[in-house]
Amino acid sequence: MRPLYVVGTERNVGKTTLCIGLIHALRERGLRVGYTKPLGQRIRTVEGRQIHDDALVVSQVMGMTAAESTSMAVPLTRGRVEREIYDLRTPELAEKVSAACRQLRREHDIVIVEGMGHVATGACLGLSAAEVARVVGAKTMIVGGGGIGSAIDEIALCATFLEARGAELTGAVINKIWPEKYRRVRQATAKGLDNLGIRHLGAVPYEEILACPTVDQVAHRLDGEVLCGRDALSSRVCNTVVAAMEAHHMVSYLKHNSLVITPGDRSDNILAIISTYMLTAEADPAVSGVVLTGGFRPTGKVMELIGESGLPVVLCREDTYSLAAKLRETVFKITPDDNERIRAAMCVVGEYVDVDSLLETLRE
Repeated sequence: MRPLYVVGTERNVGKTTLCIGLIHALRERGLRVGYTKPLGQRIRTVEGRQIHDDALVVSQVMGMTAAESTSMAVPLTRGRVEREIYDLRTPELAEKVSAACRQLRREHDIVIVEGMGHVATGACLGLSAAEVARVVGAKTMIVGGGGIGSAIDEIALCATFLEARGAELTGAVINKIWPEKYRRVRQATAKGLDNLGIRHLGAVPYEEILACPTVDQVAHRLDGEVLCGRDALSSRVCNTVVAAMEAHHMVSYLKHNSLVITPGDRSDNILAIISTYMLTAEADPAVSGVVLTGGFRPTGKVMELIGESGLPVVLCREDTYSLAAKLRETVFKITPDDNERIRAAMCVVGEYVDVDSLLETLRE
């Protein structure tokens, strides 16, 4: 069976999440599944093996052994891309990628290869998604973002790039479609892709849980100190509010699992947040956690009330603007201990991706 190369129309379109779901769906069909992400820049060293951050997550989440998930064939450490451009060794690098995939293919029924960034990423080294898919003998599946016109156009552009460089396209999946528009978008994109001769392999609705980290994950990202509320650190963050206004104005912005960022010396805001949390905690919580900035630690009665509320509170030294900007730029990946998101990834692929049609194309 041919390997499947999963590529995206852009970064953070959901490739890793779909790979997790695909591995689960293929295992359910009795197949031995191998996985690799052969190129990338976010590198970890684990037991002497260099592995991409995303590949580490996938292998841990899916309980994969070292034999099921290979090391990175071409780890792009800082400065390496620039050096390689001046001393281009595309055949040598391509052979490393090909050898890693051949090893997996010998031991598995199917191999999933995850691309980095968008389809052209790596073209500077002669290793775009098209070149890599071709050298490993894979068929490609494009993952595009939700929408109609823009989604179809972006997939068409990527398909043209892939096919112009000799890669075979098996089809496309539309991901992260707003639920209220799902039926309309699914029908329109299926027709639009059919007009272009591209197989429509699935339309996946936006699942809030897949985009919402826990307070604990946020605390780790901000390198913050958890002051209290450890029992509720698994609460989801679905909305972020920067409390840079008077307390009575701020309260109107608190809705559905908001993470509130406020200076630690703003006792008025803190008390208003606690009050809102206590009033809504049993229904649809308006607040899931608080980040106190500037290194200001509440004292006295305020700290006592925080502790009694059970609300997760994280103390950080950085200023409010810097922390808000850091969170805005962060994409919170699924972690091995986040069972809710893992189950959600498995469920959306099982329900909304035509895995059986995909398998048929890989057998052709």
